[in-house]
Amino acid sequence: MIIAARRITLTLFTFGLILALALVAVQARGLPGADADPIPADLTTPAGSAVMALTGPQPMHALTDLGAPPRVVLGYDPVIIDGAPANPRGGCSTPVPLPDRFEPLCKIHDLGYDLLRLAARSGRPLGPWARQRLDHALVEAMHRSCTDPICEIGADLADVGLRVNTWRQRAGAPITHEGVGAIALSVAVRAAETTAR
Repeated sequence: MIIAARRITLTLFTFGLILALALVAVQARGLPGADADPIPADLTTPAGSAVMALTGPQPMHALTDLGAPPRVVLGYDPVIIDGAPANPRGGCSTPVPLPDRFEPLCKIHDLGYDLLRLAARSGRPLGPWARQRLDHALVEAMHRSCTDPICEIGADLADVGLRVNTWRQRAGAPITHEGVGAIALSVAVRAAETTAR
């Protein structure tokens, strides 16, 4: 009985989240996108240079731009997926199921988020452009991988989810292991701030 109630609660929560994301999608143009210009000083840092490489035409340069072995600065050896370095332990972290074909793309994106965390730990956090550029690159790769309308909808939902998450975390280094309460509170705070402007 308790397990059935939890499943119903989880289903309702997921449905509510999907509905909320769909409503936000209508307003998504007002959320951060990939149009922020890189901060020139950020591009002189290993992490900033690596983000530019990872999201550009030669993603493998991201590893050399780090200036040190990836295991030393990231804590792991990246794997190579379709010519791009990726976090081998990464993946798509979302309450909404996404197509399996997105999983390798999320691993590349996760390496990018690790670069943002690396920059923050080094005392030189990157500007909003970096996270927005990483998110945009992921969504574009998702759409390129799609061959059917369901996949395209999944990519659109991922886009909205990324935009909302980046907005609520102020486009800074990603925060991991947040509870539902902390996420809800951050959304409420950011919405209040946005409304007050």
